[in-house]
Amino acid sequence: MSTIATTIATIVRQLHTAIGVFVAREARPRHIVWLGTRAFAELRPPQRLPALPQPAWALLRHRLAHLAERFQALFDRWQSNTLPIARPPRPGRVRRPDPRPTVGLPRASGWVARRIPEAAPPASFLLSLLQNPDTRTFVQAAPQAARLLRPLCRALGIPQPDWLRLPSRPRASRPAAANPIGPPPPPDQSPPDQPTRPPDRPLPSYVRAAARAWRDPPRLRGKPT
Repeated sequence: MSTIATTIATIVRQLHTAIGVFVAREARPRHIVWLGTRAFAELRPPQRLPALPQPAWALLRHRLAHLAERFQALFDRWQSNTLPIARPPRPGRVRRPDPRPTVGLPRASGWVARRIPEAAPPASFLLSLLQNPDTRTFVQAAPQAARLLRPLCRALGIPQPDWLRLPSRPRASRPAAANPIGPPPPPDQSPPDQPTRPPDRPLPSYVRAAARAWRDPPRLRGKPT
């Protein structure tokens, strides 16, 4: 009888085979045909994505094997009701970079499926597994299995259902900016903390005379010499 754990094991075996075929195909030298003094080399389709080194694919196969073993152990403990108490997921947890020089794997969605065409069958098996209601029941009872399924979905480009995704990180609310002036007063009222403008008063006579003299200076009278 096929179970969730056996399906995951089948997916991992198919991925191991697909990775082996891909690595062997990439490492195979090109075929060269000689016709007289002219050589014709085999053409290969151009790679749209950067190639990964051999240690990266070896690391992926190791992680897939560990994933299958860990998933089988969790499934067995779920059936025997001996699951450990799982901690709730922490949204937005920042991981510190490892100072040791290690080979890293891409984190883009579908990075394996876009490089290896033979990864399509295991991707379809994983999609069918996520649509099974028993998988959701198992993941809700054992949240540790969700941490194993998320990177597998990301590598094969499978959209994660809502019950498998991590909770979104809450955004920190910004404090309101202090407003020392206060709200603006109504248009027909003056601010209470400012003195009102005194009403217009007529200018003194000497000020008006000085302004008039500045505007219209007097002409000098005299006879021309």
